[in-house]
Amino acid sequence: MQYEVIDLYEYFHQPRREARAGKLTAYVHEKIRSQGLRRRRPAILVLPGGSYKFVSPYEAEPVALYYFQKGFNAFVLDYDVLPHTYPYTIEQAAMAMMYIRKTAQETDTLENCVAAVGFSAGGHLLGCISVLTDDPAVRRLFGDEWEKARPDASVYGYAVVYDDHEGNDPNDSIDNFCNGKRDRKEYQYDDKVSSACSPAFIWTTSDDTSVPVSNSVRLYEAYVSAGVAAELHIFREGIHGLSVCSPEVQRSTQHSDLLAHVGKWLDLSVEFLSSCGLEMQIEQTEE
Repeated sequence: MQYEVIDLYEYFHQPRREARAGKLTAYVHEKIRSQGLRRRRPAILVLPGGSYKFVSPYEAEPVALYYFQKGFNAFVLDYDVLPHTYPYTIEQAAMAMMYIRKTAQETDTLENCVAAVGFSAGGHLLGCISVLTDDPAVRRLFGDEWEKARPDASVYGYAVVYDDHEGNDPNDSIDNFCNGKRDRKEYQYDDKVSSACSPAFIWTTSDDTSVPVSNSVRLYEAYVSAGVAAELHIFREGIHGLSVCSPEVQRSTQHSDLLAHVGKWLDLSVEFLSSCGLEMQIEQTEE
């Protein structure tokens, strides 16, 4: 494995202003050249949750290592949270996607096979670059190339899509994201999915009291209405924040059999991504 931490502001020669994070951790497969063959891989960007107040470690490296083991080059974004959210957070997610594409040849990544997975508030950030890709902050950074910041497929885990709060709630992820600089209604994206969006895999649990299941249902219906390929899995039991459902991330006494059942979302997501064309390709080389 090639392990590296990239400062996205340095890579793109952008001033940090108030930004504190914007670091991308790469878990990239060693290049294998044998018998004149080259293995090129899909990639996935991991966006952990944390209500835009912190970045959850439970939804970071464990997720990346799972997809790495399945053949993906994996990247985890450490993004800015309160008090420095918009526009820094969406800029950093867009820069992460662009970095993965721009370095594709160096990492043997398939440039047009870059997915992203987001959890809770990280799922909201995923929606921002998947659905609201033409955000002014993204256009300012990348101009006519802004569409390349959109993942080629999106995996939403108990994602925040809309909030019923009226504001002044510390757990209101969308308010935390906007931070008084944007209208929160612009970043409730269930009614903004269009045919330009990429395929979406969506999963959650009925027991989630932090992000109600209706968020995922609305999002699925929006994708289907827009004519975009989508798949929805709602598991009957399971608290918020289950991530990869392993002992490493377990934060409750829920039964291991339940966690193993909900954990099937991982393999299901890989099957979905593969069905969308995101899988390893073996090419003939001149070596």
